[in-house]
Amino acid sequence: MNKIYSNSEIMKGVLEGLLSDVNRSRMNDSSNILEKWKSIITSIRSVINPDCGKTMYFHSKIIDIKDDVIILQVDHPGFIQLFENHKKYILRGIQMKIPQLRIRNITYRLDKKDNYNTQRDLTRQEMERAIDKETAKNGQPAEKNNENDRKISEKKEFPPELQAIFDRMRDSILTNDKKI
Repeated sequence: MNKIYSNSEIMKGVLEGLLSDVNRSRMNDSSNILEKWKSIITSIRSVINPDCGKTMYFHSKIIDIKDDVIILQVDHPGFIQLFENHKKYILRGIQMKIPQLRIRNITYRLDKKDNYNTQRDLTRQEMERAIDKETAKNGQPAEKNNENDRKISEKKEFPPELQAIFDRMRDSILTNDKKI
């Protein structure tokens, strides 16, 4: 008779076949390296942010180690700058805690995202839309608003005492006199 196998028995055989090639000592070594990496990065302190290292650690991950270089993936361009600022400290920590790696440099790969929540300048189209909205809101073209503002500012008059002080200030600035 044919024996009926359960899904768990089939999966067990497949997993044993896949994992038989895994070198357990190398796996333990890599987990030790990652633990030491975490301890090095999280030990970074800053005057502004005492948890700077923890933040750096959670926004980065080691992708590969090739030719004595760590390839690090970060999720924001600002973290590349932070890692560069602390690079000497990180490399010294690696040389002390994981000397067998002989790491000499760190390179970075930016995780590709569309929005890094950074400020940017408005495009010309966005600026024109904003001006059009303002014009529709006020009911007058923007140029007329500027003319009205100039007329209002020209009509403002100051009391004579204040006007005299402003005149002396203007003259002292123009002539580099220190008399005010």
